[in-house]
Amino acid sequence: METYKHKTILITGASSGIGEAFAKRLDELGANLILTARSEDKLDQLASCMKNAIVISGDLSDKSFPKTLYNKINEKNLKIDILINNAGFGFSGLFLKSSFRNYEEMLNVNIYSLTELTHLFLEDMVKLGKGGIINVSSLASYQPIPYFSIYAATKSYVTSFTLSLYEEYADQGIHVMAVCPGYTKTNFNKRAKISSKSVPGYIMTSEDVVEESLKAFKNKKHIIINGKINRFAKWFISFLPTKIAMKLSKNIIKKGMDNKRW
Repeated sequence: METYKHKTILITGASSGIGEAFAKRLDELGANLILTARSEDKLDQLASCMKNAIVISGDLSDKSFPKTLYNKINEKNLKIDILINNAGFGFSGLFLKSSFRNYEEMLNVNIYSLTELTHLFLEDMVKLGKGGIINVSSLASYQPIPYFSIYAATKSYVTSFTLSLYEEYADQGIHVMAVCPGYTKTNFNKRAKISSKSVPGYIMTSEDVVEESLKAFKNKKHIIINGKINRFAKWFISFLPTKIAMKLSKNIIKKGMDNKRW
């Protein structure tokens, strides 16, 4: 895919899961990568196996880090061609079962940092009249999900925000796209307290999600729901009244929690 060759691409949450898969595939496609995540050791190991990748580690739950990251990239005289806002996490369970501090960190990573990084780098892209942004959202963004209340709400923000930017900046040479995977085999599952086995629905690998997403971005799509079964699920749910859809998702997730799958 020539779209990515020699492009400078920043990937957040690049140390594992979908972010790592983006990094590996884009390295194969000849991109110049900037990798960021909390785990500096993992990033260094990943970058050491790549043709042209640098590491700037940091914690996106810290509200000061997006600007720090932006400044460090500018200090290296680098211009970002494509920003991939992949970092994100969630917690499963009753709303009151997790501390507010956990939710604050989730909101900072999933919403605040994504928004600030987009604001910072989009301004530079507009000045150049070219660039691209891929925001990794979720199939969960399409409806309220009991026991994943905050996570689903943050991803609803990401999808809505991304589609709005797509329309706002399409005529300025900027391509913005939302990626909406369903359940994917990643380290997200451990933090969200989800088992990696017997999960209802279509399970994709991170590599499958990335390959489909990069093709969609190349073809100037504004959104991709990854996987045929997930696209069907979104279509089916759209016909249900919200109350019924919430009850259905609640029962599925509650059953999984009772069986220690979530």
